[in-house]
Amino acid sequence: MNSPRPVIEVEGIVKSYPMGFWRRRVRILNDISFAVGENEVVGFLGANGAGKTTTLKILNCLAFPDAGIVRLFGERGGVRSASRRRIGFMPEQPYFYEYLTGFEFLDLCGRLNGMGREEIRRRSTEMLARVRLSEAGYLAIRKYSKGMMQRLGLAQALLHDPELVILDEPMSGLDPMGRMDVRGIITELKTAGRTVFFSSHIISDVEALCDRVILLDHGKKMAEGTVSELIGREVRFVELVFSPPPPLEWLAAEGIPADRAIRSGDALVVRAGDVEEANRWISGLGARGARLRSMTQAKRHLEEIYLAHLALNDGSGAGDDA
Repeated sequence: MNSPRPVIEVEGIVKSYPMGFWRRRVRILNDISFAVGENEVVGFLGANGAGKTTTLKILNCLAFPDAGIVRLFGERGGVRSASRRRIGFMPEQPYFYEYLTGFEFLDLCGRLNGMGREEIRRRSTEMLARVRLSEAGYLAIRKYSKGMMQRLGLAQALLHDPELVILDEPMSGLDPMGRMDVRGIITELKTAGRTVFFSSHIISDVEALCDRVILLDHGKKMAEGTVSELIGREVRFVELVFSPPPPLEWLAAEGIPADRAIRSGDALVVRAGDVEEANRWISGLGARGARLRSMTQAKRHLEEIYLAHLALNDGSGAGDDA
């Protein structure tokens, strides 16, 4: 299979900022390289201070690297006027003119993107409805809650139907329903052929949504790959649930250790070390009349991979994702 056409290309970017009384330069990004292909959803995972926000600012020409190359749609240097409308960006802490209403703010964003009046009106109505802000469209933004402002920030990023959507912590400040909405929007963008690159420190969101993941810590790329590549295919254990619980003497007769079986209500949960052992126990207990309710294979989670890399790369550093 051919690799997707690269939409984002980052080669060896380095970035430092002057900090403290003496304005000593502290390196935030250290030789970061990666690419994001067309119609991919790629997660940029790291703790607060890892350097995620600095990277996204560089992609949007809100900051400039000390060294390295950035290409968007093959164009070197970041977002220029020719490609601006092809990109939608939602910062982690978007700035709003608080005395504008939601509709007025989207009207401003649309005109800045070169959209026509009728297109702005139609897309504004569609996007406010999609982020559940239809009833707040004529309300002054200063009256919005943090979650409502986060939704409005997402609406402006998608207003002009961009090919590439860059989101900085899109789930931040949202309630569970809001997080489900954002997950649904990212899935819809993928289905529509768009490319999504988003940063997050919420590992479950990254694991559920992404084709590939980039792990960042203290300005360094720790790992990169698909979720399955990073997690691996190794089964940690297999959980078997029998109901009604088989007699304990049946377990002993099949060589099942007592510490591998736990009574849970009207069921018995048995943990096998691998699939082969699980099948052997299912066959033996089934021959004795035990009824298997469910069988679940447990694999490592992305969170474990991330924490393992943190332990391997333990060190000091600085960042700006606050």
